[in-house]
Amino acid sequence: MNIESLTKIVSELEPLAEHIDYILNIAKPSVEIELVDEPATADCSRFGGHPFVPPDLKLPELEIGEYRFLGQINFAEITDSPSILPKYGLLSLFYLYDKNGEVFWGDDGYVLGFYWEDLQHHIVMRFNEEIPETKRIKLTTGLNLPRSQELKNDYPFNEESADCFFEELPEQIDAKDEYLLGYPSFNTLGYDPTPGTEWISLLTVHSIEEFDWCWHDGDRLMVFIEADKLANKDFSNLKCDAG
Repeated sequence: MNIESLTKIVSELEPLAEHIDYILNIAKPSVEIELVDEPATADCSRFGGHPFVPPDLKLPELEIGEYRFLGQINFAEITDSPSILPKYGLLSLFYLYDKNGEVFWGDDGYVLGFYWEDLQHHIVMRFNEEIPETKRIKLTTGLNLPRSQELKNDYPFNEESADCFFEELPEQIDAKDEYLLGYPSFNTLGYDPTPGTEWISLLTVHSIEEFDWCWHDGDRLMVFIEADKLANKDFSNLKCDAG
């Protein structure tokens, strides 16, 4: 979704038309993620499967659980990428998993991020045996709007406008459940999960059965990064929430 499409949709929704300037002003750049039925290569953007990493990469070994491959983003695949994202290079993400459900997504190190610009010596590496098949993802630059009233404190909407904004508008713009940047999206939380003013949303994904993802009883995982570290391509300190 681009600015022209958003403008057209909002202007045609009567409860929101008078707030069009406000809505356009709070829209944030994002990269929508779509699972596609196309062959996945080792270095492409994808979820699941085995990661494409340097042969000497070692993940922390913990008694409570093991790290599993969440997915990877090849930034070179993003056309007209938001300026804060790298223009090329590969980001691999791993999450901590345990069969007994003792791991908490709010703990430090729940999601680990590794970024490389040079992929010349990378290999497809097996860290775990019981993992789902990989699925290629398509990355499309767009705009993202908040889907929960907890994310802002200055909404100008009355009840009718609010219902339209949070319920009808996402359907009209075909808002994706998986995306980079934008606002965090959640189902059950009663607060803004962003860790602080210096943090921004990096990745939002919902529970997907085929990848054995179940965040907070079927809700969404939100991964955050400090804005200055993202600008410096530093993914070493990520925080998470789910709900």
